[in-house]
Amino acid sequence: MVKVDCKFVKANLEPKFKANPKDIALAKKIFKFMLEDNCADDPLWLEAAMAIHEVEKDCGLAKNLGKRLIATDLSKAEEFFKEAQTLCTGAEDKSEISILLGAVEAKKGNQRGARDLFRQALASNPNNKDAYEKIGDLYMNAGDACTLRKSKAEDRLIYIAAYEMYIKSGNQTKVGHARAQMPSVTELFELNWKEGEKKTFSHCWVGETVTLRTRGKE
Repeated sequence: MVKVDCKFVKANLEPKFKANPKDIALAKKIFKFMLEDNCADDPLWLEAAMAIHEVEKDCGLAKNLGKRLIATDLSKAEEFFKEAQTLCTGAEDKSEISILLGAVEAKKGNQRGARDLFRQALASNPNNKDAYEKIGDLYMNAGDACTLRKSKAEDRLIYIAAYEMYIKSGNQTKVGHARAQMPSVTELFELNWKEGEKKTFSHCWVGETVTLRTRGKE
């Protein structure tokens, strides 16, 4: 009995598919066998998947194609994610697609646009904790770019904003990372600020109002 693994597919099915890339029945076999043998990272799998999707539009396949391409072809990945928006009808799918499109905007350097999409993800599915984590990541990664360097306490408000997002996400590791960057007791004292007060990180694109906290022991 012949084992139809990735090696078999590459040796026997790939030449036939290359000769006739519109053979959807063959493309489906390649897609299935390579997925089952865990070699979907091979370019052949991507070619087969794209051939299938060209003929049979599918929500899940559009998402997966975008995920596969996001590291190598951002524009094409975005195209598939936007197509998935029209194909997917469930709230969870729509929420996930907003997350994926937000990741595209983040890679473009459009943090505000990325956050808007992560918030849309929450609007579609309030239980999607990944959206909170992604917003937290935006804040953590913007720490250097968004500092005024007039007051450490004021600059570190962005890390409190990240902390609050990570708390909602449930990612305790990232909660700890954000907490370590929050203001110290001394830094709050220098501005006559007190823990529990509300302060707004108004500059840059963030615009978040946070509850003052400190990182703990100095």
